[in-house]
Amino acid sequence: MSSTRSIISAVSVFMILFAGVDLAQELAGKSSSKSEDQVTQLERDWLAADARNDADALRRLISDDFMGSSFNGGLLNKGDIIPEGPGPGGFAGATPGETNVRLFGDTAVLMGIINTGGPQPKPIHVTLVCQKKSQGWQIIAAQLTHM
Repeated sequence: MSSTRSIISAVSVFMILFAGVDLAQELAGKSSSKSEDQVTQLERDWLAADARNDADALRRLISDDFMGSSFNGGLLNKGDIIPEGPGPGGFAGATPGETNVRLFGDTAVLMGIINTGGPQPKPIHVTLVCQKKSQGWQIIAAQLTHM
């Protein structure tokens, strides 16, 4: 009889443990999904701010220590990618295409396609490295290449 109780107790403990693991995995998945959505939105916000020539929004979205690669291979910093003067930035009319986001703690890598506007649209491959900071997600590095 005590053997049966021990088996029932052990099975109950395992069931509780597995239920806890399932709940933790489910919550982690929701948290990851939320962060992935935030990083995807960050790309959209960046393109929209560039199109509006909203330098204040771009300063919030892009980290002060940003580094990037231009289409011709030159190194870019934050000041290089914030439009100066009137009119839209270089991504006016661009829309995000298919994207994939991978999370690594407080760092994320977004890889995707930006569809440019204009009479002869040219898709651009984009790789953004983003970091979650106290003020939210920011772009810390980027590489853009024409397809």
